[in-house]
Amino acid sequence: MTKQSKKIYSSLINRIALVLLVNQGLLLALSTVTSLLEATLVALNGDSVFLDMIFRLAECVVYFVSFVIPMNIFNKMNKNAEKEIYEPQKSEKSSAIQSIFMLGIGLGATSIAVYLNYYAVNAFWNYSEFSDEYLWSAELDNPYQIIIYFIYCAIIPAFVEELLFRGTIAKSLLVYGKKTAVVLSALLFALMHSNIEQLLYTFIAGLFLAWIYVETQNVIYPIILHFINNAISTAGDVIYEKCALEIYNLYSDVSLIFVFAFMGISIIGLILCKKQKGNIFDKTVMKPDENGETVLPLTAKEKVAGFFTVRMTMFTLYSILMMIYYIYLSTQLI
Repeated sequence: MTKQSKKIYSSLINRIALVLLVNQGLLLALSTVTSLLEATLVALNGDSVFLDMIFRLAECVVYFVSFVIPMNIFNKMNKNAEKEIYEPQKSEKSSAIQSIFMLGIGLGATSIAVYLNYYAVNAFWNYSEFSDEYLWSAELDNPYQIIIYFIYCAIIPAFVEELLFRGTIAKSLLVYGKKTAVVLSALLFALMHSNIEQLLYTFIAGLFLAWIYVETQNVIYPIILHFINNAISTAGDVIYEKCALEIYNLYSDVSLIFVFAFMGISIIGLILCKKQKGNIFDKTVMKPDENGETVLPLTAKEKVAGFFTVRMTMFTLYSILMMIYYIYLSTQLI
């Protein structure tokens, strides 16, 4: 039965890897086609507000489609896949107030992760200067550009990334335990971004987003956290570009005070809630689900070994190569 468990686990990892490869392939292909089409039309007809608006909206559609299509592929593959021989024990959902406190902790933790990632990366080279100029630069001269920028950076990622990584990937891994679902989905979330400047930050954020998902059993909570986090960052980008530096610094200070105050209250609140209801941090217990037979769950070593399938190795290598490519660009352009 152990061999069957390993086979089913590797099959699941392969399906997840295929979905992520499709996601990255669609992003690369559709973004390239959109950019080439825009450059061609601008060369033929000149730049215009109409063209700029159309292609900014096209970028939103590309990002949305690049996540929705892989999710549908994964769901179709799962219908025909061999089912796991055991399932996670049902645990009580967190209450609404517990979920809000977890959002506060997650928001504070992701903010801390931003600074940890920034100082860790810039201790070796000034990569942030390159990313400001090449990766994250935004032209926000008109109101429609600000609106579309907010949709692209805050609204769409909050929905599609959470539905894929928490509502699909973490959910499918829950049968192997909460810890496995949280750690592996966070790791894949970080690799998906394929950017050294975001690697540590997205991994830590992914841990908290997945933790909230498995405890609340509701993807709406990580969507809310993801949206708030991205909205604060996006608003900061707009203020930085459109306002005086003093206003941007004031916004940064006020937003950080709010985030860390919310985090402190949430930690205290969750500790008090835990005393009242102690199951919130319980582990997912595996139980047999095949004629009452006793089936041993996979060990941590078996899960790690089974994780590196051919497809997952391909996805990991692709993400690493993209990180190296951006590092190379940073040394050439700055």
